[in-house]
Amino acid sequence: MKIAIVSLQFEKTATGGGGVHVQNITEQFLSLGHLVIILSIHTDKTINDFPLKYDWEKPYSIEERDNLTVVRFLIEQNIENPYVGDKNTELDRIMRFSETVYQWIIQHSEEYDVVSLHGHHIIPGWLARQLQGKVRMVTSTIHALESTYVTASGVGFGNFEATQEMLSRLRQYEAMAVFADFIIINSLKVRSDFIEIATDQGYELNMFEHKLVLIASGVTMDFIMSDEQVKQKLKALPEVINILTFSRIDPSKGHEFAILGVIEAAKTIKQKIRLFITGIPESQEYVRKLETLAQNHPDNVEIIFDFKTAISPPEEKKQILDNKHIYLLPSLQEPFGMSIVEASARGNMVISNDTTGPMYMMETESKGQKTSWGYITPYGVLAKRTEDPYQNLPSNIGEAINWTIENWDTGAERVIKFNKRIRQLWTWEGIARQYIDLFSSK
Repeated sequence: MKIAIVSLQFEKTATGGGGVHVQNITEQFLSLGHLVIILSIHTDKTINDFPLKYDWEKPYSIEERDNLTVVRFLIEQNIENPYVGDKNTELDRIMRFSETVYQWIIQHSEEYDVVSLHGHHIIPGWLARQLQGKVRMVTSTIHALESTYVTASGVGFGNFEATQEMLSRLRQYEAMAVFADFIIINSLKVRSDFIEIATDQGYELNMFEHKLVLIASGVTMDFIMSDEQVKQKLKALPEVINILTFSRIDPSKGHEFAILGVIEAAKTIKQKIRLFITGIPESQEYVRKLETLAQNHPDNVEIIFDFKTAISPPEEKKQILDNKHIYLLPSLQEPFGMSIVEASARGNMVISNDTTGPMYMMETESKGQKTSWGYITPYGVLAKRTEDPYQNLPSNIGEAINWTIENWDTGAERVIKFNKRIRQLWTWEGIARQYIDLFSSK
């Protein structure tokens, strides 16, 4: 089978969980003997890797690696990552990329058994509509529904102003995924969000409901610690508790709440807390904001910034995760929560906000115990964002941290239970086979 994957994020241009997902399913497809062509974008990190060709409407490069071909298009000069700039600038860039990819696919349509679209709004939406009926199969994997990155009061969580005009544009693009042959979502909550968005845009439920398929993200089996290793790692409360948040460093990921939450927790405990903020920075402006916020903290808190320039490979991730004790996911919106899977797999107790993905992953609705500050589940704890997270979330995260520390003797048990769930549902080997079964179904 020849699989064309369209994604802004691949290897050096990856900035978060979507890029990790694409890279891992690509590796699994290749290991299963399939041919894969990646259609992606050039940034400053890739522009000098391979010579540009100018025999087409946009400059592009081609890299060949056995059964893998990587085609990158030069859409814009001098960009650090695919998402730099304000939201209008980003959308304009992604649209130009999608228009370019559309023309490429049309010229090569007979070569591909399936075109697999990955990302946000324009790529899985607009591009699916354009390709409908012009290739053998189109699947749209939705890694996030950005129009849901808004509070009930209309405040944007991410790097865009939550104006009605912007929300309308995003929802129009997101809903267009109904034109794909299959719409791949990563949680039941994203399924319900997509149905709401699509029906609000005028699409009949019976037009697309049967196309919705739940396939999440995962880890390789050998990435998961054994139960005995987890017990050994968490057997005793350490003098210094290492807490990690590990993701793309941008406003939608809520790193300021991690800092403020740790500061709140430290006010009422004797142990020292060391918070590591690790990931690829989106902008120096946001980094400066976090560094300023981190300057004032109690004596028993240390805050360490560990900035990366590229997505960490598995062995580096192990190094980052293995000497930590608690993993904190402070995102205000998270449709799945790939970093939670990786963190628990390496023996870290999990604390998250009560956002869509983690709520689904931890079976909060059926198994969670509600508290004044959040939820206690068999797999980890979640802090309530509330209607006003900027006012209430830091103290709720602080309470979640304190509860986790106070109940250290049960921490290994929660991690082991979550890792059992990971083995059942979220390994890359199983996820890739779910994709291939889907590709073969038409």
